[in-house]
Amino acid sequence: MLKPVEMRELRIVTLNELVDGVIKRIDALGSVHLTDIKEFLGDWEGLIEPSKADVILMKISELLARIDHLIALLRPGEGEKKSLRETLFKAPEEVGQGKWQGEKINVEEIRLDEVEKDFGDLERTITSLIDKNERLSEELSTAKELLVALKTLDDFGVDPDFVGEHEFISVYAGKLPIGNLDELESTLDTITGGNHLVVSKQITEGETEGGAVPAVAFALIAALKTDKEEVERVLTRLDFESQVFPEHIPDSINDAIQDTAAEIQRLESDINENESEIEEIRATRFKDLLVMQELVQIEESKAKAKVLFGKSEHVRVIEGWAPKQEVERIIEGINEETGGFSVVEVIEPKREDVRVPSLLNNPRIIKPFESVIKMYGHPLYKDIDPTLITAIMFPVLFGLMFPDMGHGLFILLLGLALMFAFKGLGKEMQGMGIIIVLCGFCSLVAGALFGEFFGFSEYASHLVAGSVEGAHIPSILVFEPLWFEPIPNVKFMFVVTMLIGVMHMGLGLLLNTLNELFNRNILEGIGGFVKIWCLLGALYFLLVLFGYSFIDLKAGMVIFILLPILSLFVLKIISELQHDEAGGGGEASNVEKKEKRGIMDYLIILIDGVIDALLENFFRYLANTVSYGRILALALCHAALIEVFILLTFMCLQINPTIGPVIAAVVFLLGTAVVIVLEAIMAGIHTIRLHFYEWFTKFYEGGGVEFSPFKFRRTYTH
Repeated sequence: MLKPVEMRELRIVTLNELVDGVIKRIDALGSVHLTDIKEFLGDWEGLIEPSKADVILMKISELLARIDHLIALLRPGEGEKKSLRETLFKAPEEVGQGKWQGEKINVEEIRLDEVEKDFGDLERTITSLIDKNERLSEELSTAKELLVALKTLDDFGVDPDFVGEHEFISVYAGKLPIGNLDELESTLDTITGGNHLVVSKQITEGETEGGAVPAVAFALIAALKTDKEEVERVLTRLDFESQVFPEHIPDSINDAIQDTAAEIQRLESDINENESEIEEIRATRFKDLLVMQELVQIEESKAKAKVLFGKSEHVRVIEGWAPKQEVERIIEGINEETGGFSVVEVIEPKREDVRVPSLLNNPRIIKPFESVIKMYGHPLYKDIDPTLITAIMFPVLFGLMFPDMGHGLFILLLGLALMFAFKGLGKEMQGMGIIIVLCGFCSLVAGALFGEFFGFSEYASHLVAGSVEGAHIPSILVFEPLWFEPIPNVKFMFVVTMLIGVMHMGLGLLLNTLNELFNRNILEGIGGFVKIWCLLGALYFLLVLFGYSFIDLKAGMVIFILLPILSLFVLKIISELQHDEAGGGGEASNVEKKEKRGIMDYLIILIDGVIDALLENFFRYLANTVSYGRILALALCHAALIEVFILLTFMCLQINPTIGPVIAAVVFLLGTAVVIVLEAIMAGIHTIRLHFYEWFTKFYEGGGVEFSPFKFRRTYTH
């Protein structure tokens, strides 16, 4: 578990006509990570060339885009909000497309032309119905607006034919913002000298999702024809929207209202009829669309995979990676598929090869911690897999920063709820629940060690008794610490945090050292042990500052500080000299380099050695060790903050025998909620920081390629 799964490079050579079958078999095996042949072209000495995207791939992608668009148009419940119960307690598959799953369809061979023809017919039908519905909806909206206008004219006692040009007057009917009515009246008074008529009625006011809708008024305006141009300019400026009456509308207002109402009924009926047809297609053919989508996705995956292959006139070359234990099964499967007309070469890659994808193999209980590691970077194939140790240290550090039995129990219950109750939040949150459970458990244990229960402790008890007259914390809420209380023992707590930090970083340095020795980098391996020695020297230096010294001071300074710094200095110089010598192309070039190296070169090497020994190691380890003091800072911050709310709670109890307990309960509950949310987030952030900057930097590089086996996504077919 401390190393990514051992990989093997696979080179598969097969005939062009057999490549589709090989892809199908690789999909069935589900354990081959395909890679681009361009990374390995140098190994083939011009025998093959990379494949290129062809017309078929573009055609498939275009067809898939059309299918996706049609599915988006037909997908039921699109835009509907799930209930809170569904969101929290139902798994996504229970409320998603599960109803369309049914039995899987057996597809032995995919015929793209048949899929395209079937989809084309369905697309034309659905598109026609949707376009028709959009047109009918626009007509319905216009008819409803017309009906509102006609009913308003009826309230005014005016027929439609009254609106328009007459012998001496012009009559306008339409809508405008109700806030512009007063300005309309005053402006028309000025322009027409009072020779006008304005009749209005508010017709709409409400709210939409975007906010309030301004009130709108329907207005009937009559003015002399001599003032027509000025009146129309005013109407335009005040956002007046003229009502257009159809040419065929009856002159009688009652007849017009009846005809328009009948037209609305007809349009609604047509829309409902179209919706019924669309719903029938959705019920009978939506799964067919999903099947088509899946089949075309499979063909697209095949076509994209072929672009990764190398090719010659008669063969295709496939490069990929597979776990060592899967190699025999893969070879047997490919030979069976091709009838022996293929060659599979298996190569053991070096751990330093950055092209090799890495696969982590961790137990289910600690697998969620892989997400923490991948935030820093997926491990390289040569890296140590830190998941197991992270799964142990992450909750421990969190618990020390957030030590409280009550708060820890609350976090533990929250994690259990995410794991088993809140299925609707998805599998990722279920994995997060495992992390939260472990963090909550460690908080609970740390709370017992430090004697804290919902902020109540021996120190808090003395604080309340000394600050609030006549108040005391009930003894049932005060637990004696199994170890010690942090606030009265700040110095000792800081020393404990430094010891934890050195242990944590030392483990990282040890892993790096073992990794270097495993890869036969002897000098780096020796340097790793010296770095651990130097880290202990940094700890000794800090302990001396705090008054702890277990050996004679001079001897300790020599053994733990001077000697490891000198050793690192010497190792750095040796490494630099070896690096220079190894960079040549033979003995002659080495001699030439030695002759060319001058005093300045040696001086630079010496300075580099000093910088590496002092700044890059000793002082950096000092800073890293002190950085673990954030454990103390967070623990004290947590205790102090909740104790503030405890003091406020007991102060509220003194206010009034009746209302005091109610206010005290609100203050305590609110304070507890604030502390749990705020401190848990801060503890989580700082725990991640300690891992990223103090621990991972000692042994972990990251930036690797995640193992991703080639496999078709099948939900509706088999």
